Amino acid sequence: MLLVKELSVNFNKQSILDSVSFELHKGKILGLIGPNGAGKTTLLRAINGSINIDHGKIFFKKQDLLKIKDYERAKFIATVPQNRTIPAGFQVQQIVMMGRTPYLNWFGKTTKRDKEISEQAMRHTDTYQLAKKMADELSGGEQQRIILARAFAQDTPLLLLDEPTTHLDIRFQMEFLDLLLDHVKKEKKSVIIAMHDLNQALRFCDEVLLLSQGKIYASGKPQIVLTEKKLSNVYQYPIRIRKSDKETPFFIYPKI
Repeated sequence: MLLVKELSVNFNKQSILDSVSFELHKGKILGLIGPNGAGKTTLLRAINGSINIDHGKIFFKKQDLLKIKDYERAKFIATVPQNRTIPAGFQVQQIVMMGRTPYLNWFGKTTKRDKEISEQAMRHTDTYQLAKKMADELSGGEQQRIILARAFAQDTPLLLLDEPTTHLDIRFQMEFLDLLLDHVKKEKKSVIIAMHDLNQALRFCDEVLLLSQGKIYASGKPQIVLTEKKLSNVYQYPIRIRKSDKETPFFIYPKI
């Protein structure tokens, strides 16, 4: 579905991404992991077109994403940013309906189909009961689900998420990721998600890219990539892996 070839991004003559290449198939979740400054956010922004690249290609279903207009790209890719961006003065249902913007006609009018898709997105994210509430007055966990609903309403085959659970407590982190996983499997979406929690990467991702200094250090199944040696080398800190009695999941701890 998505093919990234030798993608490079420089900023102020400094390499941020260096010849990154990978493929993402339909219905799969790809986790981006690595220390701060490894290039995770830059890679997502390069794919969604919010920054320019210096070299490389990005194909979606064999279509060159670097050669299409922003409004066309928005029909292929929806993004959940790292920082919550909830504009003041809007109800939840209005925020979610913003996901339908790429499909509106010249007069900006919504259709019955737009409303149906938005309502479905709210039901999938357990926010339908909040539809009439002011979005900026809700809790952080509720706001994050609203942003996810907006991305679902955009109805794109590819979702990009940049550390979406960073500011949530454990309960809301797991609820958010469970909602995402359920939607991906039911709708056969493809997802790229940048994350710091290695245990969550093991549980939710089909494959991972381990990034280090703008390059792919390792890629593949989480159980293959997330080894003690590779993680210790990339994070520059000794890490060990402990298995449960059932062999999975893996639990990752700093060495004492």
